[in-house]
Amino acid sequence: MSALDADVGVILPQYGTDIETIRRVATEAESLGYDAVWLEDHLQSWIGDPRRETAECWTTLATVAEATERIRLGSLVTSQSYRHPSLLAKMATTVDHVSDGRLEVGLGAGWYAEEYDRFGYEFREPPAERIRRLRETVEILQGLWTNESFSYEGEALDVTLEDAFCEPQPVQDPHPPIWIGGGGEQFTLRYAAELADGWNYGTLEPEGFAEKLSVLREHCESEERYDAIEKSAELFVFVDETDETAERKRSQFAEQYLPDEPSEPREFFLSAYVETAPTGSPQMIRERLEEYEDVGIETFMLAVPNAVDDDSLALLRDGLLE
Repeated sequence: MSALDADVGVILPQYGTDIETIRRVATEAESLGYDAVWLEDHLQSWIGDPRRETAECWTTLATVAEATERIRLGSLVTSQSYRHPSLLAKMATTVDHVSDGRLEVGLGAGWYAEEYDRFGYEFREPPAERIRRLRETVEILQGLWTNESFSYEGEALDVTLEDAFCEPQPVQDPHPPIWIGGGGEQFTLRYAAELADGWNYGTLEPEGFAEKLSVLREHCESEERYDAIEKSAELFVFVDETDETAERKRSQFAEQYLPDEPSEPREFFLSAYVETAPTGSPQMIRERLEEYEDVGIETFMLAVPNAVDDDSLALLRDGLLE
């Protein structure tokens, strides 16, 4: 069985689990040969009961970095609203050192309004207000990571830096790869074209990704710039020995976490992830992911809901990585 050309990463089980479980799945993913592990940046669960245990992204990345040796690790994605950009630069640099240069920094504009309101963050509307702050966050990170001293006057962000610096500098040169997550065609994809090392999105069929990638290409100043951006798909995956038992897993997950009629943004998001989730035997999953590869996806970030309880990660490895 031939392997996918794309890198394959695992989104770690962050909701309703403890730190030891997250570490265990990360080390299992590394031992099985996956390329990366990813953590989301939320203060409460967006799947099911919001009060399910939820590990904080960056402190957990540090412990995952300590527990692993080879696998890359990153945030999928850090909300630009939750940390001052200068603090985020220091935190990311520290994790890059702890991991000996294995960090990927995913950034997004933020979407979970209920979470913002509950924990005292301003959820700015329209979305362009948050996305402009995302752009400036990227500029500050890059500036601090690549200059001996850096000054900056924010326009969207209320941030003024005067001869700021980040010592030590990151391990990776010129800095850890920066991913921008989101599908907005007017702003997000344009900022990804201008600033990012990678782009990430989810909830789409291959045809939908083809359309987004066409827009991304149009925003790039050259074909060389487009080729330099890593294009990734974030997908849920339900895998088992047979297509029928895998489909049963998907149905059980939907029954547990989705209402009959979604009404909240997080429920619509989850419904779209479940609807587009590759589901079936390892062979079926590989064939489905190849369809995403065919339209230009180069990296997969896979959420595997059953990874905590069974051998789903090993089954995926059999189909995708050997």
